[in-house]
Amino acid sequence: MPPSPPDIDLGQCDREPIHLLGGVQPHGVLVAFQTASSRIEVVSANAETLLGAAPSALRGQPITSLLDAETLRRVQAGSVSGPVVVEAGGRACSALLHVSGDLSVLELEPLTAEDALSDEAALSAIHALVSPLGQGQGISALLQAAADGVRSLSGFDRVMVYRFHADWHGEVVAESRAERMDSFMGMHFPASDIPVQARALYRRNPLRLIADVQAKPVGLVPPTLPDTGQPLDLSGAALRSVSEVHLEYLRNMGVGASFSVSLLKDGELWGLMACHHSSPRHVSAARRQACEVLSRLLALQLATEERGADAASRAHRAALLGQLVEGLEDGASLPVALETHGAQLMALTGATGVALLLDERLDPEQVEAPLLVGQTPTPEEVQALATRLAGMPAASVTLHTERLGTWHPPLAGRADVAAGVLAVRLDPQAPRFVLWFRPEVARTVTWAGNPHKPVQPEPGHARLHPRASFDAWREDVRGASTPWTQADVDAAESFRGALVGVVLRHAAELARLSRALARSNEELESFSGTVGHDLREPLRGIQQYTSFFLEDHGASLTAESRDQLQSVVWLARRAQSLLEDLFEYSRLGRIELAWRDVDMHALVEEAVAVVAPRLQERKVEVRLPRRLPRVACDAVRIRQVWENLLANAAKYQSAPPHWVELGYHGPGEARPPAAAQHDAPYVFFVKDPGIGIASRFHEAIFDMFRRLHSVQAYGGGTGAGLAIARRLVRLHGGELWVASSPGQGATFYFTLGRGPA
Repeated sequence: MPPSPPDIDLGQCDREPIHLLGGVQPHGVLVAFQTASSRIEVVSANAETLLGAAPSALRGQPITSLLDAETLRRVQAGSVSGPVVVEAGGRACSALLHVSGDLSVLELEPLTAEDALSDEAALSAIHALVSPLGQGQGISALLQAAADGVRSLSGFDRVMVYRFHADWHGEVVAESRAERMDSFMGMHFPASDIPVQARALYRRNPLRLIADVQAKPVGLVPPTLPDTGQPLDLSGAALRSVSEVHLEYLRNMGVGASFSVSLLKDGELWGLMACHHSSPRHVSAARRQACEVLSRLLALQLATEERGADAASRAHRAALLGQLVEGLEDGASLPVALETHGAQLMALTGATGVALLLDERLDPEQVEAPLLVGQTPTPEEVQALATRLAGMPAASVTLHTERLGTWHPPLAGRADVAAGVLAVRLDPQAPRFVLWFRPEVARTVTWAGNPHKPVQPEPGHARLHPRASFDAWREDVRGASTPWTQADVDAAESFRGALVGVVLRHAAELARLSRALARSNEELESFSGTVGHDLREPLRGIQQYTSFFLEDHGASLTAESRDQLQSVVWLARRAQSLLEDLFEYSRLGRIELAWRDVDMHALVEEAVAVVAPRLQERKVEVRLPRRLPRVACDAVRIRQVWENLLANAAKYQSAPPHWVELGYHGPGEARPPAAAQHDAPYVFFVKDPGIGIASRFHEAIFDMFRRLHSVQAYGGGTGAGLAIARRLVRLHGGELWVASSPGQGATFYFTLGRGPA
């Protein structure tokens, strides 16, 4: 069997020290001298061909032995503005100077007649670049003009404008080429084609010429610096030699010469203008500098265009945010306001669905359901995602990904609505989130060769070789949404700030209302006390004196007079009952429940005993089909609920037989439609075959002092019992409601909460 291939380290390209290769390209000569003493320290091995002196003869000599003092001053001045034409070795050369540590590095490139750059050509190229923008043709036309302008200046067969994506893979977005050259327009190149350290050099040194991909590099004399033992750092050198891997890459493309110009926008690497020629080609330093001028103009125009588009987008988002804030402050509850303005909320980040989780709990049995707008995963799926997000560090206020299925595999199959998510945490202390969703955008990416096979090992060695094929290779991209932009993220965070501000204002208003309500309750309590003290006794006196008068003088009164005095007694008793019910209702908001484990069956039996006289008077049979469970509640208050419901059921029955049934629906049991909508563990009920209640009154009967019949009908009453019962149930975190229709009896249902936290 053949031996196993060695492990391939794909990071090798990223770590290759391309600035320390220790050589230069042969179309120029490099001389490095001490900046302080002007003593020549390093010379490229080909110095004799241009300068007429071997490196050994030049080393140790002052730099003025090559360039006179005046010429040297011009070159030093030109180190900022660009190349300077000098005479060296009897030939016209362009001279470039830069500093590398303690050394000044002089690069000399012989000039030919073709290398002379006319002002007319430069102005023509710059005009060709700027004019499309002036005509309002946009970025595409601007990039194409740049490609055409650089091709005109450089004379290369093909010029591509190559834009980096967020993952550093590149895309050809404009191209100018000779007809014989293959087109790469629209193709993508993997990030490994331009390694990390190469991108760093493109950012530092925007021009890079490889005049002949077949040429052998020329070494330096000496190869390493005596004081460091390291090769001379050539990061800033135009003549710097080229990695063999990159040369092989170019040869595989059929390229004889290469020239690249960096596109830096706001100081960061936006892309490249990559130039290829089918044969070796030298471009003078002056022409290269003209191309750099074009690239800088292009970068400025790109920045202007993108900033204009970004400003318009942000202005639109700011308007949407203003509408949202206005809607949130119009007095409606927060969930209702957010749902009403769902379209603006989605448009704020370009999403197709939004989920809002405003509760602070993650227990699926207790948490409020998320508010969903547009196309989103299910409430359960959203809640599971929120649980995952809540586990992240609280400092992680914002998270966004266009591949949600990779980050959160349970949603991998929901790319139709949630391939991407932008999540903003509203409260670092609680799991409250706003989640924006985007669906999958399936697309086909055309690569220049298979991006998944960028390098191959050399047989028997670990050295890497670049891919050999650049044929179009198409890849279907699935499971990803359109990427979230920084403007999207900023808009989401602005909404977070606005929402928190609205919530704080609502909280302040609620606090104000709470204080006002507390004062009102105190006043009501005071009023109730006054009523109890100042009015009960007079009413009781009216009843007593009227009764005494009837006993003493009733025989001498007419029948009409006796009836009128009896009415006075009845009215006084009714007024006293109303006052007592009002006093009881006003106290409910201030009581503290005494929660404990209660035998509900025993509690009901106590309530039946209390109401027994009324039940016996009406000959009402009490039915308890099965024993009631134990629950957590305030026994005194819930017994009062049972008493009210029992008394009510006994009162509103007409034709016999009269009966009332008390029971419950437990966990997992089938429930009638009126109880099925409530998911509490127990739903208790009181059922009677009485006169029934029309559906339009199902809520009205719970209003304080609300009666559906005359005061004298069905034994009288104040109309406060059901209002008090509902308030007691709600104090327990439950609900009380009725299911009834005229002539069909009534069933009152109620639930209880889970007890104190």
